[in-house]
Amino acid sequence: MALIRFVSLVLLSHLLLLTCDHGYGVTKMSESTGLMEDPKLGIVCTINDLHVGKTITFQVPTKDPSSLPHFLPREEADSIPFSVEEFPNLLQLFSISQNSPQAKAIKRTLEDCESKPPIKQVKFCATSLESMVDSVRAFFGSESPFKALGTTSLTKSNYTFLDVKEVSTSKTMVLVCHNTPYPYAVFYCHDLGDTKVFEISLGGHQNGETAAAFFVCHMDTSGFAPDNMVFRLLGIKQGTSPVCHYVFPQDLLWVPY
Repeated sequence: MALIRFVSLVLLSHLLLLTCDHGYGVTKMSESTGLMEDPKLGIVCTINDLHVGKTITFQVPTKDPSSLPHFLPREEADSIPFSVEEFPNLLQLFSISQNSPQAKAIKRTLEDCESKPPIKQVKFCATSLESMVDSVRAFFGSESPFKALGTTSLTKSNYTFLDVKEVSTSKTMVLVCHNTPYPYAVFYCHDLGDTKVFEISLGGHQNGETAAAFFVCHMDTSGFAPDNMVFRLLGIKQGTSPVCHYVFPQDLLWVPY
């Protein structure tokens, strides 16, 4: 119960918002200083870029956490159909027009959640906090402790890396849960394979605020598609260097400790 209470505080403080141009999805960021950005990928970099003194610029502030939609209680979430087959009925239930951007986003979420995961990858969608914690516990093992990590919501500002440290874990297993487009909080979760997680302490230039951000580094990119956009952005080739990316405030990392 203590773990669930802790996770609940993290989620309600940092994560539960649907934030794209149509009210769903991920906040987009534009230009950065020192790190490469792409509107679809967010901030991407090599592991050598994660050092004290590096500067990034957020042209668009992340959303106010107080506006985040909460998880439904498990009993209530379980009573609502969650499948592509029920998509027309779900639109009626949520009073959403069939041809609206919201409807398309909801259908995409349902399709993603029902799709088969890549070989050797764990994947699940959580429609309640309780189901998320149960699935995470099953992933790490019932006897293995784990914790949740979340990036602080950021304002429109320049930020400098004040401190960079690798998150200490007893294993290399890491799960990431992405806030997905849906009328209530739904998270798409999957394991990240061979990764390293870094916690970055940020200092704001304009307002003097401090924040914490997390970066995930994929240590082996040999399995990435050769034409993956990150290779072009970073000027590297498949399998030659770890690729790191910023974890959005509305997403959640689970790591063992």
